[in-house]
Amino acid sequence: MRIAILDDEPKELELLRRALESHTLPDRSAPICVVFSNSPELLRRLRRETFDLIILDWQVTQISGFQMLQWIKEHLDPAPPVIMLTSRTAEHDVVKALNAGADEYIGKPFRPAELIARLGNVLRQRTVKKVDETVSVFGNIQFDTQEKVASINGVPVPLTLREFNLALLMFEGQGRPLSRSYLYEHLWTRDEGFCSRTLDTHIYRIRSKLKLISEHGWVLSTVYGYGYRLDSLTVRAAAEHP
Repeated sequence: MRIAILDDEPKELELLRRALESHTLPDRSAPICVVFSNSPELLRRLRRETFDLIILDWQVTQISGFQMLQWIKEHLDPAPPVIMLTSRTAEHDVVKALNAGADEYIGKPFRPAELIARLGNVLRQRTVKKVDETVSVFGNIQFDTQEKVASINGVPVPLTLREFNLALLMFEGQGRPLSRSYLYEHLWTRDEGFCSRTLDTHIYRIRSKLKLISEHGWVLSTVYGYGYRLDSLTVRAAAEHP
Protein backbone atom coordinates (compact mmCIF):
# COMPACT_ATOMS: atom_id res chain seq x y z
CA MET A 1 0.00 0.00 0.00
CA ARG A 2 1.61 3.24 -1.22
CA ILE A 3 -0.01 6.40 0.15
CA ALA A 4 0.61 10.01 -0.91
CA ILE A 5 -0.08 12.63 1.77
CA LEU A 6 -0.38 16.37 1.06
CA ASP A 7 -0.27 18.84 3.97
CA ASP A 8 1.75 22.05 4.31
CA GLU A 9 1.85 21.86 8.11
CA PRO A 10 4.99 19.89 9.07
CA LYS A 11 3.65 18.74 12.45
CA GLU A 12 0.39 17.54 10.91
CA LEU A 13 2.26 15.78 8.14
CA GLU A 14 4.52 13.92 10.55
CA LEU A 15 1.63 13.01 12.88
CA LEU A 16 -0.34 11.61 9.95
CA ARG A 17 2.63 9.67 8.57
CA ARG A 18 3.31 8.08 11.96
CA ALA A 19 -0.33 7.15 12.46
CA LEU A 20 -0.52 5.41 9.10
CA GLU A 21 2.86 3.67 9.17
CA SER A 22 2.18 2.25 12.64
CA HIS A 23 -0.92 0.53 11.26
CA THR A 24 -0.53 -3.04 10.00
CA LEU A 25 -2.45 -4.01 6.89
CA PRO A 26 -4.28 -7.36 6.55
CA ASP A 27 -1.27 -8.83 4.72
CA ARG A 28 0.89 -7.88 7.75
CA SER A 29 2.76 -5.22 5.80
CA ALA A 30 3.00 -1.55 6.75
CA PRO A 31 1.91 1.23 4.38
CA ILE A 32 4.57 3.18 2.52
CA CYS A 33 3.80 6.87 3.05
CA VAL A 34 5.23 9.50 0.70
CA VAL A 35 4.70 12.98 2.15
CA PHE A 36 4.39 16.28 0.29
CA SER A 37 4.40 19.77 1.76
CA ASN A 38 3.46 21.47 -1.51
CA SER A 39 0.96 20.56 -4.20
CA PRO A 40 3.14 21.22 -7.31
CA GLU A 41 5.57 18.52 -6.17
CA LEU A 42 2.71 16.07 -5.61
CA LEU A 43 1.33 16.91 -9.03
CA ARG A 44 4.72 16.26 -10.62
CA ARG A 45 5.02 12.88 -8.89
CA LEU A 46 1.47 11.85 -9.80
CA ARG A 47 2.39 12.27 -13.46
CA ARG A 48 5.10 9.61 -13.21
CA GLU A 49 4.41 7.45 -10.16
CA THR A 50 1.65 5.21 -8.81
CA PHE A 51 -0.13 5.56 -5.49
CA ASP A 52 -2.84 3.30 -4.02
CA LEU A 53 -4.40 6.08 -1.95
CA ILE A 54 -4.10 9.87 -1.74
CA ILE A 55 -4.81 12.01 1.34
CA LEU A 56 -5.28 15.75 0.70
CA ASP A 57 -5.50 18.79 2.94
CA TRP A 58 -7.82 21.32 1.31
CA GLN A 59 -6.03 24.43 2.57
CA VAL A 60 -2.61 24.28 0.97
CA THR A 61 -1.01 27.06 -1.04
CA GLN A 62 -0.49 27.29 -4.82
CA ILE A 63 -2.87 24.47 -5.80
CA SER A 64 -5.56 23.71 -3.24
CA GLY A 65 -6.40 20.20 -2.12
CA PHE A 66 -9.77 20.54 -3.81
CA GLN A 67 -8.12 21.49 -7.10
CA MET A 68 -5.79 18.52 -6.72
CA LEU A 69 -8.82 16.28 -6.21
CA GLN A 70 -10.37 17.58 -9.43
CA TRP A 71 -7.10 17.01 -11.35
CA ILE A 72 -6.78 13.46 -10.02
CA LYS A 73 -10.31 12.53 -11.01
CA GLU A 74 -9.90 14.07 -14.46
CA HIS A 75 -6.42 12.87 -15.42
CA LEU A 76 -5.79 9.55 -13.64
CA ASP A 77 -7.71 6.63 -15.09
CA PRO A 78 -8.69 4.86 -13.00
CA ALA A 79 -8.13 7.33 -10.19
CA PRO A 80 -6.93 6.02 -6.83
CA PRO A 81 -9.17 6.62 -3.81
CA VAL A 82 -8.88 10.13 -2.36
CA ILE A 83 -9.47 11.12 1.26
CA MET A 84 -9.88 14.79 2.15
CA LEU A 85 -8.39 15.50 5.59
CA THR A 86 -8.96 19.14 6.44
CA SER A 87 -10.08 21.70 9.00
CA ARG A 88 -12.78 22.87 6.58
CA THR A 89 -15.77 21.04 7.99
CA ALA A 90 -18.71 23.16 6.81
CA GLU A 91 -21.47 21.05 5.26
CA HIS A 92 -21.21 22.76 1.86
CA ASP A 93 -17.46 21.97 1.73
CA VAL A 94 -18.07 18.32 2.56
CA VAL A 95 -20.78 18.06 -0.08
CA LYS A 96 -18.63 19.86 -2.66
CA ALA A 97 -15.69 17.50 -2.17
CA LEU A 98 -17.79 14.34 -2.16
CA ASN A 99 -19.60 15.44 -5.31
CA ALA A 100 -16.19 16.05 -6.93
CA GLY A 101 -15.21 12.44 -6.29
CA ALA A 102 -13.65 12.30 -2.81
CA ASP A 103 -14.07 8.83 -1.30
CA GLU A 104 -14.02 10.09 2.30
CA TYR A 105 -14.00 13.40 4.16
CA ILE A 106 -12.39 13.69 7.60
CA GLY A 107 -12.19 16.81 9.74
CA LYS A 108 -9.16 18.00 11.71
CA PRO A 109 -7.96 17.38 14.30
CA PHE A 110 -8.23 13.73 13.30
CA ARG A 111 -8.41 10.75 15.64
CA PRO A 112 -5.91 8.06 14.55
CA ALA A 113 -8.18 5.07 15.23
CA GLU A 114 -11.05 6.67 13.34
CA LEU A 115 -8.76 7.61 10.46
CA ILE A 116 -7.56 4.02 10.11
CA ALA A 117 -11.13 2.70 10.25
CA ARG A 118 -12.30 5.10 7.55
CA LEU A 119 -9.27 4.30 5.42
CA GLY A 120 -10.14 0.61 5.75
CA ASN A 121 -13.70 1.26 4.59
CA VAL A 122 -12.42 3.07 1.50
CA LEU A 123 -10.04 0.25 0.62
CA ARG A 124 -12.67 -2.46 1.13
CA GLN A 125 -14.69 -0.92 -1.67
CA ARG A 126 -11.95 -2.09 -4.06
CA THR A 127 -12.75 -5.76 -3.75
CA VAL A 128 -11.11 -8.76 -5.39
CA LYS A 129 -13.04 -11.95 -5.95
CA LYS A 130 -11.99 -14.41 -3.25
CA VAL A 131 -12.51 -18.16 -3.18
CA ASP A 132 -11.36 -17.99 0.44
CA GLU A 133 -8.96 -15.85 2.45
CA THR A 134 -5.91 -17.17 0.61
CA VAL A 135 -7.09 -17.51 -3.00
CA SER A 136 -7.75 -14.69 -5.47
CA VAL A 137 -9.30 -15.29 -8.89
CA PHE A 138 -8.98 -13.05 -11.95
CA GLY A 139 -10.82 -14.58 -14.88
CA ASN A 140 -9.04 -17.82 -15.77
CA ILE A 141 -6.05 -17.12 -13.51
CA GLN A 142 -5.92 -18.03 -9.82
CA PHE A 143 -3.43 -17.05 -7.11
CA ASP A 144 -3.01 -19.07 -3.93
CA THR A 145 -1.31 -16.53 -1.66
CA GLN A 146 -0.60 -19.08 1.07
CA GLU A 147 1.12 -21.64 -1.15
CA LYS A 148 2.46 -18.96 -3.54
CA VAL A 149 1.14 -20.86 -6.55
CA ALA A 150 -0.49 -19.40 -9.67
CA SER A 151 -2.74 -21.48 -11.92
CA ILE A 152 -4.34 -21.10 -15.35
CA ASN A 153 -7.67 -22.93 -15.56
CA GLY A 154 -6.59 -24.99 -12.56
CA VAL A 155 -3.19 -25.96 -13.98
CA PRO A 156 -0.24 -24.73 -11.83
CA VAL A 157 2.29 -22.46 -13.52
CA PRO A 158 5.96 -22.58 -12.40
CA LEU A 159 6.74 -19.09 -11.11
CA THR A 160 9.56 -17.96 -8.88
CA LEU A 161 8.48 -16.16 -5.70
CA ARG A 162 9.30 -12.76 -7.16
CA GLU A 163 7.47 -13.58 -10.40
CA PHE A 164 4.46 -14.67 -8.35
CA ASN A 165 4.48 -11.45 -6.31
CA LEU A 166 4.93 -9.30 -9.43
CA ALA A 167 2.10 -11.06 -11.26
CA LEU A 168 -0.25 -10.73 -8.27
CA LEU A 169 0.61 -7.04 -7.93
CA MET A 170 -0.16 -6.45 -11.61
CA PHE A 171 -3.48 -8.27 -11.36
CA GLU A 172 -4.52 -6.43 -8.22
CA GLY A 173 -3.73 -3.17 -10.00
CA GLN A 174 -5.19 -4.14 -13.36
CA GLY A 175 -6.72 -1.38 -15.39
CA ARG A 176 -4.27 1.28 -14.23
CA PRO A 177 -0.63 1.98 -15.07
CA LEU A 178 1.86 1.00 -12.35
CA SER A 179 5.09 2.96 -12.30
CA ARG A 180 8.51 1.35 -12.18
CA SER A 181 9.22 2.93 -8.79
CA TYR A 182 5.98 1.49 -7.42
CA LEU A 183 6.91 -2.02 -8.59
CA TYR A 184 10.46 -1.69 -7.30
CA GLU A 185 9.35 -0.57 -3.83
CA HIS A 186 6.98 -3.52 -3.52
CA LEU A 187 9.28 -6.24 -4.86
CA TRP A 188 12.88 -5.30 -4.12
CA THR A 189 14.47 -4.30 -0.84
CA ARG A 190 16.64 -1.22 -0.56
CA ASP A 191 19.69 -3.42 -0.08
CA GLU A 192 19.16 -5.25 -3.36
CA GLY A 193 20.67 -3.96 -6.54
CA PHE A 194 18.31 -3.75 -9.47
CA CYS A 195 18.08 -2.03 -12.81
CA SER A 196 15.42 -1.35 -15.39
CA ARG A 197 16.42 -4.44 -17.36
CA THR A 198 15.79 -6.64 -14.29
CA LEU A 199 12.18 -5.51 -14.09
CA ASP A 200 11.74 -5.84 -17.86
CA THR A 201 12.98 -9.43 -17.66
CA HIS A 202 10.50 -10.30 -14.91
CA ILE A 203 7.66 -8.69 -16.87
CA TYR A 204 8.62 -10.70 -19.94
CA ARG A 205 8.61 -13.92 -17.93
CA ILE A 206 5.19 -13.47 -16.34
CA ARG A 207 3.73 -12.37 -19.67
CA SER A 208 5.03 -15.57 -21.24
CA LYS A 209 4.26 -17.99 -18.40
CA LEU A 210 0.75 -16.68 -17.65
CA LYS A 211 -0.06 -16.13 -21.35
CA LEU A 212 -0.94 -12.47 -20.83
CA ILE A 213 -1.75 -11.87 -24.48
CA SER A 214 -4.91 -10.82 -26.29
CA GLU A 215 -5.68 -14.36 -27.48
CA HIS A 216 -6.17 -15.32 -23.85
CA GLY A 217 -8.05 -12.18 -22.81
CA TRP A 218 -5.20 -10.19 -21.26
CA VAL A 219 -2.87 -7.42 -22.37
CA LEU A 220 0.28 -6.59 -20.38
CA SER A 221 1.65 -3.48 -22.04
CA THR A 222 4.49 -1.03 -21.54
CA VAL A 223 3.56 2.54 -20.66
CA TYR A 224 6.39 4.51 -22.21
CA GLY A 225 8.46 6.45 -19.70
CA TYR A 226 6.29 5.26 -16.81
CA GLY A 227 5.91 1.53 -16.24
CA TYR A 228 3.45 -1.22 -17.11
CA ARG A 229 -0.29 -1.79 -17.29
CA LEU A 230 -2.35 -4.99 -17.25
CA ASP A 231 -5.81 -4.99 -18.82
CA SER A 232 -8.55 -7.57 -19.05
CA LEU A 233 -10.06 -7.46 -22.52
CA THR A 234 -13.35 -8.72 -21.08
CA VAL A 235 -13.56 -5.83 -18.62
CA ARG A 236 -12.49 -3.34 -21.29
CA ALA A 237 -15.12 -4.57 -23.72
CA ALA A 238 -17.83 -4.34 -21.05
CA ALA A 239 -16.81 -0.75 -20.32
CA GLU A 240 -16.81 0.23 -24.00
CA HIS A 241 -20.12 -1.49 -24.78
CA PRO A 242 -22.32 -1.33 -21.65
